[in-house]
Amino acid sequence: MNRQRKFEIICVVALIIFIAFVSADTAYSNKTAEEVAEGVVQSFDVNDLVKVKKNRIKEEFGMDLTTVDSCVYYASESVMNVSELMIIKLKEDVNADEIMNIISVRLDKKQTLFEGYAPEQSALLKDAVLKQSRGFVFYCVGEDAHEAFASFRSNVR
Repeated sequence: MNRQRKFEIICVVALIIFIAFVSADTAYSNKTAEEVAEGVVQSFDVNDLVKVKKNRIKEEFGMDLTTVDSCVYYASESVMNVSELMIIKLKEDVNADEIMNIISVRLDKKQTLFEGYAPEQSALLKDAVLKQSRGFVFYCVGEDAHEAFASFRSNVR
């Protein structure tokens, strides 16, 4: 076998591995938001938060929930506690960009509101995690937001 043929085979194998790697994270998960949230709340303390119903989510965020398959949202009833956790499972083939934008705009407004007089809350809002993966949107504000996201990533598979 000549060198060029070996190089071609190596390139094809590398391409197959690359395609598998790229498509692995974009696959649509079979889990519901509730199932994923069960694992996430073990790494993110929701004891001071309440589970919010869909009608309040629609009111507070202004989201079109017809694109949502399932959703779990924990938030505080206290105005000064900015901690919150939201896991949204979108219906299959729904683009997450609109919901990501709605959450991002709300996060920016909230951060601007707290910026001048509440530095701790402002810092938590600046360090918020907003990501999408496998048909889910993950949004978290709090001290353990990054640990919660790591737990989300392992639970969404």
